[in-house]
Amino acid sequence: MSVRIGDFTLEHPVALAPMAGVTDQAYRLLCKEQGCGLMYTEMVSAKAISFHNKNTAKLMEIDPRENPVSLQLFGNK
Repeated sequence: MSVRIGDFTLEHPVALAPMAGVTDQAYRLLCKEQGCGLMYTEMVSAKAISFHNKNTAKLMEIDPRENPVSLQLFGNK
């Protein structure tokens, strides 16, 4: 069973929720191996990105094997 979102089709109808402290790269790769159709990184602070925080940069690293993958930003002005 597949899921279509606009022009994009997910082969598997399961998405991994973005969970702070849980959905690191190793966990996402394990979920992908088990058939998860869409990966999400951990929730990432927009403010930390603007300050070039090294820990935040690590959260945004994506392995090509994870695709498709999405990044969820949080924060305000």
